[in-house]
Amino acid sequence: MRAFNFGSIAAVLLACSVFGACLWYEVMSPLELSILSFVLLPPYLLLVACGLGVWLGFATDARTSRRAG
Repeated sequence: MRAFNFGSIAAVLLACSVFGACLWYEVMSPLELSILSFVLLPPYLLLVACGLGVWLGFATDARTSRRAG
């Protein structure tokens, strides 16, 4: 669980760093960046959470843990 939380926090910090770099180097205006963060940040965090869940083994349920036979 700690690895999942750490990975989620790292993903948020990475996204904030990318947004900050775009703002610093004036790649996008603050309005464009805020719209982009409301549109792309939730799906990005969902993909990160799903990827971390599968990688860390949270994708197992009762059907996959039954023994054959």
